[in-house]
Amino acid sequence: MFSQAIRYTLLLALIAMLSSCTTTFYLVRHAEKANRTSDTPLSAAGHVRAEALRDTLMNKNIERIFVTDYLRTQQTAAPLATQLGITPTEIPGNQTAQLVQQLRAIKGKNVLVVGHSNTIPVIIDSLMRSPQNVKITETDFDNLFKVKITKGNNATRKFTRLTYGEP
Repeated sequence: MFSQAIRYTLLLALIAMLSSCTTTFYLVRHAEKANRTSDTPLSAAGHVRAEALRDTLMNKNIERIFVTDYLRTQQTAAPLATQLGITPTEIPGNQTAQLVQQLRAIKGKNVLVVGHSNTIPVIIDSLMRSPQNVKITETDFDNLFKVKITKGNNATRKFTRLTYGEP
């Protein structure tokens, strides 16, 4: 039988593990588009970038992937989703608030979000709970944004701007 001191130590360790968890969100704008139509697929360069995203995030323990109902976001996530065996969650492109609500409910997982130049900055600000002044121009496709949220006694939110693939 465990002594009282060992039981108490195990209980404290369990409480510490449960009260402190880290959730990491990786956010990208879809890769290069083939044309300017509303639901355009990716261009050849976009498919190369989608593979670069897969290679960049392959070892980041991604457990959930969110895309919009636009083909270009789905195709951007597809190589990683296929490699990891994850079926992406599709959210309508005009439902950013709904997506943020779902993201905030996720605890202790690593998540990829593929969105658009007008939605990714809003999502980042919402997750960080303050403006981060992210601007994505029409020709920006290599940004990889990371929002790391640690809950617990020393709760923190950290925003990092990275890149992936060719500039």
